[in-house]
Amino acid sequence: MKLLELPNIGKETARQLEEVGIHDAEELRLVGGKEAWLRIKTSIDPGACIHLLYG
Repeated sequence: MKLLELPNIGKETARQLEEVGIHDAEELRLVGGKEAWLRIKTSIDPGACIHLLYG
């Protein structure tokens, strides 16, 4: 399943996930939401807020 097909994943979040190596729903499930958020926060968007994680 594509990232954009998931609830609460918009274009910007999908772009960020892909930039940190997460390209589909299965990869996101395997990595987990917390790790995905940490990857975004530490590598491309230090301002990523907790609401991104909650989404």
